[in-house]
Amino acid sequence: MSSRPSRADPLEPLRSPQWLAEARRKAIHLCFIVLPLELVHNVLPWPRGHRQLELFFTALTVAAMAVDLLRLHEQRVRRFFSEFLGGMIREHEAFGLLGSTYLLLASLLAIEIFPQPIAAAALGYTVLGDAFGALVGRAIGRRKFFNKSLEGAAGCLTACLVWAAYVVLVAHVPLRVALAGALAATVVEMLPIPLDDNLGITLASGFVMKLLAG
Repeated sequence: MSSRPSRADPLEPLRSPQWLAEARRKAIHLCFIVLPLELVHNVLPWPRGHRQLELFFTALTVAAMAVDLLRLHEQRVRRFFSEFLGGMIREHEAFGLLGSTYLLLASLLAIEIFPQPIAAAALGYTVLGDAFGALVGRAIGRRKFFNKSLEGAAGCLTACLVWAAYVVLVAHVPLRVALAGALAATVVEMLPIPLDDNLGITLASGFVMKLLAG
């Protein structure tokens, strides 16, 4: 009797060391969703208002950059990050700023340049779109586009559309503005632009929404 061919395990890509490392990295990235949520809901007693938000994000960004400088130039700090984060630090981050630092810088620029609801929308696209695009792309990405995949782009767009619906309902961002921002975020996430995605997605989607909102 011939044995039946074993079926491929659909969850096998999710068990690969590469995907698990990316999942740990994106779990940290997803924690930053608290930033746009705070911009939408203003739950915390501080910061409130534009001036306090400026001080808050400036302090966070400066602190993150200081930590990065120590990591780059102090061997003990570099060893600590290597042991603590393991394979989550990407090659270009080993000699430059971490993605989390770029995300804080993007947050600071967003509240300086855009109205608060648009800043919240752009940051949400950055946090959710980048995370789900990477996770879906690494899990099931087959159709390559530059160095990304169409499946990853679909994951990014889906996450951005969910966030777009949220900011339309809660932050009262006009529907066409939110949808345009979601599309801009997805395009930037796909393209091989020589700019960190956290900055690129936030600024591109934010400017598109700002222009459409008038």
